Amino acid sequence: MKMHFLQLLLVPFITNTVTSLDSRKTIFQCDQHFDESQPEGIINFPSLPKQLAISHGINSSKPELRYNLQCVYTFVAGPRQRVILEFDHFLLSGSSENCDIEYIDIYSEIENVDEDILSSTLGGRYCGTVAPHVRISLRNVMKLVLHSRSTNHEENHGFSAKYSFIPGEKFISGASVSGQKCGYIIDSSVLKAGTVYSPTYPGTYPHNMHCSYLLKGYPEERIRLFFSDFDIFFGGEHCPYDSITIFDGDSPSAPIIRKVCGLQQRMEIYSMTNTLLIHFNTTQPAKSDPRGFIMDYEFSSRFVKIHKLLNGQKGVTHIRGTECDVRVESNRETTHTISSPNYPEVYPANTTCTYIIHGLQGEQNLENVILTFQSIAVLSFDTALATATPSADDIACPSAWVGIATSEGNMRAVMSSTDDSIFDVTLCERIPSGSPLLGPYVSEGPRMVMQFGSTDTRDDQISPIGFKATIEFRTDFGVTGDSLGTSNECRFRFNSSTGFFNSPRYPANYPLDTNCTYYIVAEPEKEILLHFEQFALSGDNRNCDDYLEVYDVFVENGEEKLRLKERYCSDTFPGPSVSAFGSHEMRIFFTSGSTGTANGFKALFEIRTARKEDVPSGEAHIRRGSYRCGSVINATTEKPNGLIISPNYPVKYNKDVHCDWKINAREGYQVLLKMEAIDVEGEMTTTSASCQKAVIRVEGAPKPEYCGTKREFFESFLSDSNTVRISFLTAPDKVNGLKGFNLSWTEVKNLSGKDESVCKSDTLYLCTYSKLCIDSKLRCNGLDNCGYLVQDDTDEQHSRVIIFFKNDFGFLLMGFPSSDWKISPHEELLNLVNGIKVCAFVSCCFLCALHIGSLKEKTGDRTVVLAAIFCGGIFVFICGFFLYLFKKKLERKKKSKRKSDTKHRLRQPYRQQKPMNRPHCDSQLSSPATSRFVHHDATGIMPPIQLHHIRNTPEEFYTN
Repeated sequence: MKMHFLQLLLVPFITNTVTSLDSRKTIFQCDQHFDESQPEGIINFPSLPKQLAISHGINSSKPELRYNLQCVYTFVAGPRQRVILEFDHFLLSGSSENCDIEYIDIYSEIENVDEDILSSTLGGRYCGTVAPHVRISLRNVMKLVLHSRSTNHEENHGFSAKYSFIPGEKFISGASVSGQKCGYIIDSSVLKAGTVYSPTYPGTYPHNMHCSYLLKGYPEERIRLFFSDFDIFFGGEHCPYDSITIFDGDSPSAPIIRKVCGLQQRMEIYSMTNTLLIHFNTTQPAKSDPRGFIMDYEFSSRFVKIHKLLNGQKGVTHIRGTECDVRVESNRETTHTISSPNYPEVYPANTTCTYIIHGLQGEQNLENVILTFQSIAVLSFDTALATATPSADDIACPSAWVGIATSEGNMRAVMSSTDDSIFDVTLCERIPSGSPLLGPYVSEGPRMVMQFGSTDTRDDQISPIGFKATIEFRTDFGVTGDSLGTSNECRFRFNSSTGFFNSPRYPANYPLDTNCTYYIVAEPEKEILLHFEQFALSGDNRNCDDYLEVYDVFVENGEEKLRLKERYCSDTFPGPSVSAFGSHEMRIFFTSGSTGTANGFKALFEIRTARKEDVPSGEAHIRRGSYRCGSVINATTEKPNGLIISPNYPVKYNKDVHCDWKINAREGYQVLLKMEAIDVEGEMTTTSASCQKAVIRVEGAPKPEYCGTKREFFESFLSDSNTVRISFLTAPDKVNGLKGFNLSWTEVKNLSGKDESVCKSDTLYLCTYSKLCIDSKLRCNGLDNCGYLVQDDTDEQHSRVIIFFKNDFGFLLMGFPSSDWKISPHEELLNLVNGIKVCAFVSCCFLCALHIGSLKEKTGDRTVVLAAIFCGGIFVFICGFFLYLFKKKLERKKKSKRKSDTKHRLRQPYRQQKPMNRPHCDSQLSSPATSRFVHHDATGIMPPIQLHHIRNTPEEFYTN
């Protein structure tokens, strides 16, 4: 099919191979023939043969070209010669993408001069301005065919090329293989070293060609290949088109050393045995002019003996294609030995061996490398034993060296080019036993690269010569502490003043089924502050397969006792924590399950001077920037409830705050806690808590930590005993500083399911629904003292029905209001109506009583009338008094409205503080302890309250 196409293409030109040279239409042929009688010369176009130009009187250098021109240039060299064609000028019509008008075709694979070009393989078609690359014939014949249908020619149009005939012996690489056009056997018995050229190097190699080269040496020999020039068409990463494939053996079934294409520089290949097979395959890819390769080969027995270098160890393998590069791979916690070539004998000169050491790395495994030298005697001209060298130019061991690369950047440099290698440590000379220069050297990750190099050999007549080293693979948990136990145990000790620890392999995912223990040990009279930078464990809200446990460690009579502080699962981001009073050691246990993994955690610790008291007796700055506060609160008959507030509340709290409060109720009582207000940075949901920077902890509470801004997540909590402890901590580095919290406490008895008669007295009150027994003084105090498990505010609600006056001593039935009692008009009207109802009810009751009494004494109607008149008078007096109060209230309201505009224009820094009396029932005013903070000016700007002001505040300020 291809031949028919070329025939159709060339027919018009063959039928028009004559050219009109002048008006007389003189016809002549323009084909040219060159043979060994003219072994070299130059061809030009446009140009005519000299004899034709003379016979017709035409300028041969500038003839007049006509339409439809075809010229055939034939080159025939002598036997065992090749034709080489080099273009120095090329300008034809068209472009490389469109050669329809004018072009040249090159046929460089013709077997004899008589071969028809229509059936020959086309070596390439060229036009435009891109000249063909150097072309060398595959045999001794080459043809060039010019086709032109162009009449519009530019200046310098045409081409110029130099041809010559060269010897072809260099392309014969060895003994030819029978039946193969390009197959050779190269035997070491014939030639120990030589050079192999690709079939037409440096000319463009032929398309669709297969060449094979079999190199055979003596049994003790190895083969070295060196490609000084390599240019093979690059068709992709795996070389699917043109390629050179090198087999480490004598057949294609042998292991492949390399399959190569593209451009390569100074490529060196070593066989592992005494044979090598090379296949050079070409296809017909996109237009390109790759030149092929030059390959030097050498057979020798001086190359490193691989079997001796490996010593039969499992996991130690030779890197195929190198002289002595070795790969050492872990088989999980294994130990291996490596040595210099010929150890303990003298190592060879001009040898470079690279040892690539790989520990395990995967989702479940991560190891580091520990390299320890048993002996080093790498002799050099320099007397220095070891230097840390920043670059290869500064190596102090010019004749021989051992270089160690542990950092990722240096390892890449060593692997990319031995000439520009950079090592973390360079060693040479004879290093005495026991020297720290012998190691151990630990990798930064799962890899390490070591290189031995020699440019010369020196022998001090002391054995051994070279080096021998042990490689140990140890599980790398990625934790910075001192490792305890065996290499595969995740146990680490920390005793520095500050530091951090993390989950295995953090920030990568921690492995499954892992148990780690972290020992943080301080000196006596010290304490440990712990806070977390990151915390992400796998799991859901129902299961706690992965968890972190924090323990305080106590030593009593020489026996170690651990007390659990808290267990954290995936639903909790731990807040700051401090070791318990009297403990100077914390122990943290991390456990991962068999399914699911995450990034893990990173925790920071700081060892500090221990606090003087478990619960402080007052506020104090115990160190620069840190603040200690809290107190012991004892409930009494006079003080059955109170408030606990954070420092500076409701102004921002500071960083590095540690507060502890302990509430002691009387025997037989419990402590009820209720969050009145909370504004602590962090976030809580019904199933999770993230209290990284600030945290509230309540001993025995259903949740280990509290934070955020929603108080509904802090459910009313009833202590199990008569004692409860509350702690508040903020991180030592940086906090946003929100308002803090306000927590109320109440001394109660829980009578649910018990005898309620114990709460029937004038000094006690029984909550209707929760069945809590509280002090009667707590009724209508503005705080919900009954709410627990159920919604119960009966201690406030019941008082509305019968109590509507208030004075400084509490609530009195039908008393007079005190001067500080201020309520809304709606509540005032409600109280007025309730008062009228009560008065009517009392009057009726009094009237009925008198009537009944009169009946019993059998008195007359006169007594009944007098009683009715008396009751009616009292009723009218009470109603009139309430109407008078209501009128006064309305007048004050109108007066206040007239002044509203003035209030918006005039700003006062502070309002007059309200009296500190207890507020009326069901009010939403703040508690007595915080009322001084809420009465700020109309702008809503609160005056700052400095920490030193808080320090001078009486203890009752935080507890009442």
